[in-house]
Amino acid sequence: MRPNFPVFLSDRDPIAAFDRHSSTVLTAMRERGIGRVDQQKTVHYCGLIHHPEQGAVVFLPREARTGNLASDLETASLTMRALARFGAETSKRDFEDDGEAGNPGALSVIKRLADDFRDHGLFSKRIRQPTRNSGKPDWAGTVKRELAMPGYKGQPVFTDIRTSRATRSTDAILTQIQAAVVREIHLAHGWWLSGISSRRQELLLCLHPPFPRTTWARKLDTLLPSLYSARSIFLAEYLRSYLRETRKSSGGAFVFGVSDFHAVWETMLRETILRSPHDKRRNWNSELPKPVYTLKDSGMSDARSRGMQTDIILDNATNYMIVDAKYYAAKDAVSAPGWPDIAKQIFYEHALREIVDSTDMPQSIIHNIFAFPAKMNEGPLVNVEVRHEDGRPVSAAFRPVYCIYVSMREVLEHYVNNTQGVTIAAPLHQPIGVA
Repeated sequence: MRPNFPVFLSDRDPIAAFDRHSSTVLTAMRERGIGRVDQQKTVHYCGLIHHPEQGAVVFLPREARTGNLASDLETASLTMRALARFGAETSKRDFEDDGEAGNPGALSVIKRLADDFRDHGLFSKRIRQPTRNSGKPDWAGTVKRELAMPGYKGQPVFTDIRTSRATRSTDAILTQIQAAVVREIHLAHGWWLSGISSRRQELLLCLHPPFPRTTWARKLDTLLPSLYSARSIFLAEYLRSYLRETRKSSGGAFVFGVSDFHAVWETMLRETILRSPHDKRRNWNSELPKPVYTLKDSGMSDARSRGMQTDIILDNATNYMIVDAKYYAAKDAVSAPGWPDIAKQIFYEHALREIVDSTDMPQSIIHNIFAFPAKMNEGPLVNVEVRHEDGRPVSAAFRPVYCIYVSMREVLEHYVNNTQGVTIAAPLHQPIGVA
């Protein structure tokens, strides 16, 4: 029972390039309503599609694939662990398992089940089996059921003593379902999860549940009220979550991932940027001005509950950086953010000045940044400016938005390891994220 190593493709790859994997991949995506495979010429998906017979296909984030098998396997493992962390931390959000958001929560469940098996093995119930002359004596049972012989001074002597010995049983329904699910996890995910292979003998020796897979979740529902130990309750809840979040396509494929990696890219950058010691991570969005409507008859104000939503604002005491995490190719103007995103960033700068500038102090230095994924920390675009039709510059009210490129692999590593080490460079290559 060896895990299948995957084939590597990339998010935004042309659908025509799927070649021999097109049947498995496209069928699974169409059934789940993900990937936009019928609306776009490129696939919009990051994650894993696994078929028990045809193997696994991993769609890496854009700008992460190198063509080197060893490197891409490491990146794929980082990607799956990043999606698992993202899914665990956003589990309270309303993800639609088959919809646009994808099912990153399923990956966090898979990792928790795999880690539990690695650390504790199969669940077992402690029971006591009756024995004779071996184990803990059962004197009440011995006196009641065994024949005593007269001994010295007439006291009774028992030649056979009823005893009991503690053993651990792994034939329970919960254990059988756990073993069957972990076998599935090992087959589909063993290449990015650690520790399952070292205990696979336990999986091989455990009986398979004597009822169809489609009934396992309902069996756990029935079993759950009778459980009392913390681990048995954890297993029952996570196993039924796994079974309900993971269903096969008609072709037998399982799907784990997200259709839109942009939210993951934004979250990873926010969590991994190395910030200045002066940066208190203020809740800037709650402080930014909000649109307010005035009612004609009463003259009272009616404010919108939701105002401006910046991705990241870095504070270095004397200067600021507004970072917009953009999951774009950004090779040229066509593949870069358009006017709505540009105008929004300029507006963010004006809004931030309303908070940080004062009349008796010089204007604060505020840099506006688009942060794009890349293989290395470099790319073709420098900035985007608003200019007159003839090319003349406009007033200082329309400052440029600078373009930086951040290594996708580096961000994945820091996010998975829960560390901050990604530096964001201001114009002229002067780091602003750190003092």
